This record gives sequence, C-alpha cells and structure tokens, in this order.
Amino acid sequence: MSEPQPDVVSSEERTHALEAELNALRARADKVDQQLQALAEASLALARGLESPPVEEPGQPHAERAARLAHELLLAAGLGRRGSEGSEG
Repeated sequence: MSEPQPDVVSSEERTHALEAELNALRARADKVDQQLQALAEASLALARGLESPPVEEPGQPHAERAARLAHELLLAAGLGRRGSEGSEG
C-alpha cells in the first residue's frame, strides 16, 4: 500500500490566495487612508474654529460651528456615531 500524500497546494492556488490577501490589505489601507484624511480635515476645522479672527463680530459662535463641521466630517467618513453627543439639549 502507498502512504497518503500530504496536502499539496499548487503554486497557482498559493498565488491566488496571496493575491486575494494583497487585495484585502490594499482595501484596508485605502480605508485607513480615507479615515486619516477625514481626521485631518476635522482637526483643521477645529483648529480654524478656535482661532479668533482679527475682527470678530460679537455673538459669532466660531468654535461651535467648527465643532459641528468637524463632527459632520467624521460622520461622513463613518468615524462617528449619530446621537452620541451626550447630554446636550
């Protein structure tokens, strides 16, 4: 009787598996890149909102607008949860 052959994976199957893994990694890297871009835009919006313009009109809520814009940017990128504003009313 002959001995059982170990499972042999063909070169073509290995190549296909590696290509699939590489494509998955590329997709993840693209998503991380998009999320990083959104975080950078949100941070910039917050920083701009916290800067006081040279001639600031009274009653202009710059920081509040900037925070809202940053939050919207994060939500649009899928990085936040709607309704997680806490106890704001």
